[in-house]
Amino acid sequence: MTLAPVLIGVPLMAALLCVFLGRRAAAVSAAASVVTLAIGSVIAFGSFAVPAERALGGLVYVDALSGLIVLIVALVSAIAALYAVAYVRNAVATGEIAPAQVRWFYFWLQLSIAAMFAVPLLNNLGLMWVAVEMTTLTTALLVAFFRRGHALEAAWKYLMIGAVGLAFGLFGLLLTYYAASHALGEAASALAWDELRAHASALDPSLMRVAFALVLVGFGTKAGLAPMHTWLPDAHGQAPTPVSVLLSGALLNCALYGVLRFHLLATGTLGVQFSSDLLLGIGALSILVAVPFVLVQHDLKRLLAYSSVEHMGIVALAVGIGGPLALFAAAFHMLNHALAKSTLFVAAGALGQGYGTLRLARLHGAIEVAPLPALGLVLGTLAITGTPPFAPFTSEFGIAQAGFLGRPSALVGAVVLLAGTVLVFGGMLFHVLRVAVGTSPGRPHKAAFPFAASFIGLPLAALLVMGVWLPPALRNGFTAVAGVLGVVP
Repeated sequence: MTLAPVLIGVPLMAALLCVFLGRRAAAVSAAASVVTLAIGSVIAFGSFAVPAERALGGLVYVDALSGLIVLIVALVSAIAALYAVAYVRNAVATGEIAPAQVRWFYFWLQLSIAAMFAVPLLNNLGLMWVAVEMTTLTTALLVAFFRRGHALEAAWKYLMIGAVGLAFGLFGLLLTYYAASHALGEAASALAWDELRAHASALDPSLMRVAFALVLVGFGTKAGLAPMHTWLPDAHGQAPTPVSVLLSGALLNCALYGVLRFHLLATGTLGVQFSSDLLLGIGALSILVAVPFVLVQHDLKRLLAYSSVEHMGIVALAVGIGGPLALFAAAFHMLNHALAKSTLFVAAGALGQGYGTLRLARLHGAIEVAPLPALGLVLGTLAITGTPPFAPFTSEFGIAQAGFLGRPSALVGAVVLLAGTVLVFGGMLFHVLRVAVGTSPGRPHKAAFPFAASFIGLPLAALLVMGVWLPPALRNGFTAVAGVLGVVP
């Protein structure tokens, strides 16, 4: 547990070193990502094996749910930071990024990673909200880093929608504090997750009903849940690709973590039906909203962004269904989505730099001129759309099975999941196969491709292995997360 503050401190220190060391910023960022991957893995797997632990006088709190988010952020941030080394070098060579700006790219990247680690580790609602707000500020600057007109517009939209959403979340937090002050007094413990969870039954039900609705809108905005998802496709479409990896794989899960924590408070106060039904409804809506945009999409990274909307909806739907099987599958799916989407964005980034565009109509013939990114894009698409034997098939099958065995609303959610998955599978595979096997409009620059190998192959290999055999440590971890979330509507 003493490693938890170090996990936040390492990227903070790396951010400062990136500014002062300048030319060595890429190496500093890469080294920091390796260190945080090691530390994050130790914290995560430790949290899976023991009960919840506290540190720094209760300021830090780590249970299995926290550990899962730490593991996801550690994995995704390592992929993003290591992949960024060659990506940024290529962007400098093509004039997309000025050499003098490189240090600032890595500064904001590491600062955003520190904020993402802080979200699941802090035991205080107010500080967690500050950490989520910090992720908004830092990643908005990264979205705008190319300083093109569309990039600035996307960053501004992201910043405004995210700020408004988090304002709703803040109102929900304040109502929660007001409800808790009657039970816990006005001490700092009235904002502590563990204390609130322990005394949830004493909170005011009317206030908590409104508080959860506000939090679902507020943090759901950052999680990319529909209908608050509108910032997500624009941000992904314009951000540097390592930032897209971080946004989709890590940031969305951090925001969803806040929703899940408040879900636990709401169930302790109101019973399981209210918040579970809201999560089930917004999850199904997110799946349905994503489908038509996937089918008619014209930009590769926006296509992947709408896929993220779908998958955040799948996780929310699974938690809304509830029960050991659905919650186990929800935890499993969060990791699966992070790995698969990291692979897809790396492949998309390599193709984008090679072809000089992300327009699907101009990315034909990639399998001939860029076999590795094209193959990664096809296999990653098969994985993310739930094709066996990849791991997302297993997690989605578990969610659907739990839905069919549950209450009537859960059954409806399972039907939406299956229908949405089939349609998204067809739409994404249609677009991706056209990219891979169509007639190439001309040879792209091959210099952008070789560095992507490990960042495409390793996550895909992990998804393939977990689809046929889940390591006991991960199985125990997902079981522990299901125990933390363990509510049955």
